[in-house]
Amino acid sequence: MLGFGVRQKLILSGRMEAKDKLRFIAEAGLKKAVFELVRTPVSSYDSLNDAWSNNPDALKEIPIGEGSASVYYNIQLPGAQGDRYGFVDEESKINLNRADMQVLERLFREALGVNEGGLAEELAASIVDWRDADSQLSIPLGSAEDAYYRNSQFPYEAKDAEFDILEEALLVKDMSQEIFDRVKDYITVYGSGKVNVNTASKPVLMALGMNEETAGKLLSYRLGEDGVLGTPDDNIFYAADEVTARLARSYDLSDPESESLKRIESNYLVTNSQNFTAKSSASLKNSKYVSSAACVVNRAGKILYWQEF
Repeated sequence: MLGFGVRQKLILSGRMEAKDKLRFIAEAGLKKAVFELVRTPVSSYDSLNDAWSNNPDALKEIPIGEGSASVYYNIQLPGAQGDRYGFVDEESKINLNRADMQVLERLFREALGVNEGGLAEELAASIVDWRDADSQLSIPLGSAEDAYYRNSQFPYEAKDAEFDILEEALLVKDMSQEIFDRVKDYITVYGSGKVNVNTASKPVLMALGMNEETAGKLLSYRLGEDGVLGTPDDNIFYAADEVTARLARSYDLSDPESESLKRIESNYLVTNSQNFTAKSSASLKNSKYVSSAACVVNRAGKILYWQEF
């Protein structure tokens, strides 16, 4: 019996030691990624063929101590599906702190198909009312301010300030875990609120006001001749005010389509990015244990958010 207890303690001690090593490796992987980001020359535009987006030579299976770390994410865009080794661009997403109610509603309704019983409008209004400083409802029915949250099982109040982290959206009326899981890859709390047209996904482009056909044209244009995203022949927008003109050279755009695109490029689009997310996954040689860490970092290398899991 005594021997069994000693063995269990040794096993537990070994697990704790392995977890400490894995945390160190995961953290070192992120630091390596941040170093690579900071050393990349700053340009007036950022795109998915830049090294920050995919650099397997530097960020795949980085040897660290007794194990290795990979900094990767999964991409699902036309011409690019699967794992890439680098950062996710936060400016490719809709900013919960900056987006107006119409953009948020389109994101839920048109892009992600969340609109049962007018839910898209209610969610959008509730997000705006959560962050704004007043106590007025954005829509008469379906939104929420302090009175709604005070009557919940565990009472609280609307924040009346900006979202600090993405998961805070789960406190907003009608934001279920299921809806959050569907939308989380398309929303952010970082940046100016404008979207990088070179990196945005179809749901985000549609949230900005593009119809499905126009968003499809833009995504196809970005692929270049080889039809593969993230290669040297990708078509890149170097300035936001050239989006309509460039697309018009490759596709037939109706007058209403051109007018809509011009409004979108003027109000919502940029071509560069300032904030990025990285996830590091660590493993040890001859061990089944793994560990992960993630961070949000700005272009200068400042850590804005850190999470270990």
